[in-house]
Amino acid sequence: MDKLKYRRGLRRLALALAGAAILVSGARADGFFDRLSLRASPGGILSFGGSFSDTQHLRTVLHPGAGLGVGLRVRVGENFRLDFGYDFAWLAVKKDARPFAFKETHPALNLQAVTVSGILSLASGYRVEPYLVFGAGLYPWRFSGSPLWGEAWPAPGRSDTTFSNLSLGLDFGFGLESFVSSRLSAFIEARYVYLFSRDPDKFGTDDFTEQDFVRASIGLTFRLGRAKK
Repeated sequence: MDKLKYRRGLRRLALALAGAAILVSGARADGFFDRLSLRASPGGILSFGGSFSDTQHLRTVLHPGAGLGVGLRVRVGENFRLDFGYDFAWLAVKKDARPFAFKETHPALNLQAVTVSGILSLASGYRVEPYLVFGAGLYPWRFSGSPLWGEAWPAPGRSDTTFSNLSLGLDFGFGLESFVSSRLSAFIEARYVYLFSRDPDKFGTDDFTEQDFVRASIGLTFRLGRAKK
């Protein structure tokens, strides 16, 4: 079942990447390297909604967490870019919510993301430019026995499988970008993430539902290619 879900997820992401490639190929081939930028963006994340059990919301189980993201951005048009990103975040589990086997190991929810996002600038030519962002991707996640991708917890309703999965996710948000130089820009961004994490067949319970998160990040982008004059 997990393998089938994994293959379906990869197939959908491949379709998204193919669509992105078509958009990018529409750009002029000459000077294409000048359209590329690298992104690095640390930030914070908190659980916003969704149930952890029949009596607890996920936000009552987890502390706010931290994360780090990197990405490759491609300028497709004057006001539109694509971002191919990887993010990793961890949210520590509160002491009274830890399973007995992990009481002293500082367990956490580990959340990875491999995403494709569209970035639409709302204004151009200014020192600070607002933009909208929307995307989709694959999210490998697990309730880990240690802060960074340790031994996975047993699923809440089945001891023969782990409390981990590969889920599809959607996100959208808003940001502000300031151009420090012709190559370098800084940005601040907030995103809402909706995770399709409900899986009663694997977890043996329907009490763990779809989840949503709010992420805030600051970051830098460095444009490759030739510097603008």
